[in-house]
Amino acid sequence: MKRFLVALALAAAAQAAEQSLSLKVEGWHSKGDVYKTEAAVQKVKGVVRVSSDLSARTIVVVFDDAAASAADIQKAISGAGYLSHR
Repeated sequence: MKRFLVALALAAAAQAAEQSLSLKVEGWHSKGDVYKTEAAVQKVKGVVRVSSDLSARTIVVVFDDAAASAADIQKAISGAGYLSHR
């Protein structure tokens, strides 16, 4: 029974994986906009890393797909007041 539980736990962990999502963000005009967006995204459970490029108006988010989704991240960006798309 113990072996079964260990195998089940390992299988569940193997299914969860880090994903990278790159999005274009509309409405950024300053570093303050970038900071506000990054802060909102970092609050999403499962987000591992966030990096942004103001001049390219892009944000790259690495997240655990067992805890977060692309829709969750886009919702956080929208909640910060910006539009995002792939």
